[in-house]
Amino acid sequence: QRSRWPHEIVCPCLFVFEAPSSFLAAMQNITALGPKNPWTANLLSALGIMHFSNEEIKETFNVLTDGADSIDKARVFELLKTAFGFEPMPEEMGLFVSVLQLEEEGDVSWAELEAAFDQIRETLTGVSKNASEYTSIQDMKDDLIKHRRLRKDPMDKFKAPMTEAQAIGWHEEEVFNERFPKNSCPETKYADEMIKCRLEPF
Repeated sequence: QRSRWPHEIVCPCLFVFEAPSSFLAAMQNITALGPKNPWTANLLSALGIMHFSNEEIKETFNVLTDGADSIDKARVFELLKTAFGFEPMPEEMGLFVSVLQLEEEGDVSWAELEAAFDQIRETLTGVSKNASEYTSIQDMKDDLIKHRRLRKDPMDKFKAPMTEAQAIGWHEEEVFNERFPKNSCPETKYADEMIKCRLEPF
């Protein structure tokens, strides 16, 4: 049975009651629990530059530079923070440092910034494709039957572990496996050779 008012809820028992305003307000703020899809929000490609156009960043650029055509490289972080409304992630700033060579002093023009934005977006678009392992159900079945390992590791897709299993072994640094070979004394080597010859060493 349909209710006459959008703020009323109709129960199967046909009793009509009005939902309190606090309940409706809580339902409107349900997004405070986190992103709608945490898997896509945690992708390596889910960075600020992917959600803001060049025109939107240009408006902030004009405000910070008072209409000039270039900005100091040391203020690029300020530009992105002001345009995004939040601080860029270290991974994102690492891309800007490498593309724009921000470790060097000097100014960068808007044309150079715009070209860098497009280049970074293109790079991140390719990274986002790593999250899709399969486009064919038959390929997935074949890999499961043959116990093939996934082509991309979780660190190649996500910023942080998405499951408890992924948290085990998650690392940012390069791992070195140190080997500890077996060392035998001369007496043990002599006894081993006698055993190989089917002789009693003792």
